[in-house]
Amino acid sequence: MDQSTSTRIRRIFLYRSPNFALITAADLLGISLSRLKRDIDDGSIVAVPTAVGLRVPKEEMIAAAMRVWEQEAIEEALGDDAGAVLPEAIRLVLLRARVPRYQRDVLVALAERRGTTLDAVLARELEDVACAHAEELAGVVPALGEALAWPGQA
Repeated sequence: MDQSTSTRIRRIFLYRSPNFALITAADLLGISLSRLKRDIDDGSIVAVPTAVGLRVPKEEMIAAAMRVWEQEAIEEALGDDAGAVLPEAIRLVLLRARVPRYQRDVLVALAERRGTTLDAVLARELEDVACAHAEELAGVVPALGEALAWPGQA
């Protein structure tokens, strides 16, 4: 990952203020101001009015960053600071599983089609499973609620 991307990720996650000016938010996410405004208009990014104008809350910036960059890149950019800003429940861990060959091939094909990694495809699919079964698993997986609510509680 280049230094610019790493710096932008670190600014989003480690920024102390509760919100970002729109131009700063667009710059950090690597999009134009007009694109950010469209995303705000269509509700994919929430902005809030403040005394100094419309701002993007830190939680929204974190959620947007998680859509822009793979979590592996985010954790790499944050380095030792990752533990301070990412809840333990959502931190990456190594998973080794044996699956039928066709399932592996499906994951690889989806990753190629989406321009991402097999890890990212599998994580998104497992997140869907976790959401679908959240109510029944809440008592068995204590950190599930925190993980699914994050970054709203960041």
